[in-house]
Amino acid sequence: MALLKGEGTHQILYGSADIFSGLRHNRGYVARPDHAGSFPTIILLHGAGGITSSVKSFARRLARQGLAVVGPDLLRGVSPRLSPPFPDAAHIRADTASTLQWTASPDTPWVRPGPVGVVALDRAASAALEFAAAGDVAGLALVSPVFEPGLATDVAVIGFYGKEDEQVGSEDRTAVQEALGHGEWVLYGGAGHGLVDESATDYRWDVAEDVVARMVSFFEVILAG
Repeated sequence: MALLKGEGTHQILYGSADIFSGLRHNRGYVARPDHAGSFPTIILLHGAGGITSSVKSFARRLARQGLAVVGPDLLRGVSPRLSPPFPDAAHIRADTASTLQWTASPDTPWVRPGPVGVVALDRAASAALEFAAAGDVAGLALVSPVFEPGLATDVAVIGFYGKEDEQVGSEDRTAVQEALGHGEWVLYGGAGHGLVDESATDYRWDVAEDVVARMVSFFEVILAG
């Protein structure tokens, strides 16, 4: 872990982590406030690129606002440069379940007891929605989500899209919003798929800041202990 002084309301600890659940072991990334006590916690599911520097930066931005963030490596150490297939939904759900169990273990005293949220980027959205539908999480935040049709959940949802997203068109957005009619949806004009991806050509700092602010407000209510 390393200490970071920066923007936000909290100094944080961040770095790679070993995620253990029974006999299962995975690597991941953790960012959390550097204070005594426990904190509302979210599981961050990365997109097709893996745990990139941008995913880590996004985790740290959330942690500086008081959230503990745990991101499992869904690619399990395989570099996305080798073009591995993105894990299927069953694989992602299993890794999410293991991570959830780890957050409830004695190894993570900084996790506030109670409900946990999930943030899913890009192609992890469908598996996250299926996991949430099983009733294991309190709230779900989706960023540029790519969905399989026919999915639904009663869990509280907030979603973020770019109006010029080249991977998710207006018909796709409409279908998701109809399936999850209770959700809150934020559409950013002039933004594309890389809403929070600092390496993307369509990344916009102002949009990313708004996504973080809205997401933190959402989880402060959903995960209130």
